[in-house]
Formats: sequence, C-alpha cells, structure tokens
Amino acid sequence: MGMTNKQFQGFIRLALGWLERALQESPENQSLIALKDIFQSMLEDD
Repeated sequence: MGMTNKQFQGFIRLALGWLERALQESPENQSLIALKDIFQSMLEDD
C-alpha cells in the first residue's frame, strides 16, 4: 500500500520543517542546503 499524493506532500513539508530547524543551528552546512533544495523541488506547488 503506497502513499497518496497528499500524504507524500505532507511528509515532504514535515521534512522541510526539520531541515529548516537544522539550518538555523548550522546555516553554512552545504549538505543540508542541498537536501533542502531537493525536497523543495519535490513539492508540486513550489
């Protein structure tokens, strides 16, 4: 049983929230910035 599109979008938004928190603690972390960009590109409305 797979995820619905709405569930997937919710998961991506949840992950982006945690990435934002991590970037507040380590704003220069290039790996986190790259990961955030990848997750952001997965959202349909952005």
